[in-house]
Amino acid sequence: MINHKLVGLDDSALCPVTPGHFLTSATAAAFQNMSQAALNDGLNIAIASSYRSFERQTQIWNRKYRGESIVLDGEGIPIANWAQLSHQDRIFAILRWSALPGASRHHWGTDLDVYAPDLLPAGQKLQLTPAEYDVTNGYFAQLTTWLDQNMHAFGFFRPYVTDKGGIAPEAWHLSYYPEAKLLQEQFTLEMLHDVLIQNAIEENTQILLHLPQIWTRFITNISENHNL
Repeated sequence: MINHKLVGLDDSALCPVTPGHFLTSATAAAFQNMSQAALNDGLNIAIASSYRSFERQTQIWNRKYRGESIVLDGEGIPIANWAQLSHQDRIFAILRWSALPGASRHHWGTDLDVYAPDLLPAGQKLQLTPAEYDVTNGYFAQLTTWLDQNMHAFGFFRPYVTDKGGIAPEAWHLSYYPEAKLLQEQFTLEMLHDVLIQNAIEENTQILLHLPQIWTRFITNISENHNL
């Protein structure tokens, strides 16, 4: 049975946090408390992405698969020979940085991408790449360091903090552990299979063929939170 809230098909339980961004009420409260603490330290934290519907994730997926949007390699460099890649290679390349529709943690309302608008150089568009958040040379180094030191006190952790061969490390992606952990336990491979059968996306046949491997490598292969 499909839980529509887990796969991005039902946002009725979410609440607005900032214009255009929605989270669960508990996650929103935790973020607001954390952002106020950061502001007290002179750091303005903003949301780049929060809840994302199945439909929106499908749009992202389809555009990348068709080559209409840039797809990055494991090092964050645009893949130049996209048209020459096999169907399977395209799927796994996209999964390095973008979740499969139905399997995104952003469907849950417990996960968000953050940045520091005051640290973004004038005229620079936010990219959400490792270089921006690098603690040595990134212009969001202060944000990365502050989160390292403080986010756990507010219930947040990074599910993609280390490279485990699946999704690339994302210093900007935070998850509210008290709720996300419970939702993760409820989410199943069978549920994902069923929602993909009912809501076709680009290259669905190949995705379903490799779904067990995708599940193990990109969906359940996250960095566990040891600080809460």
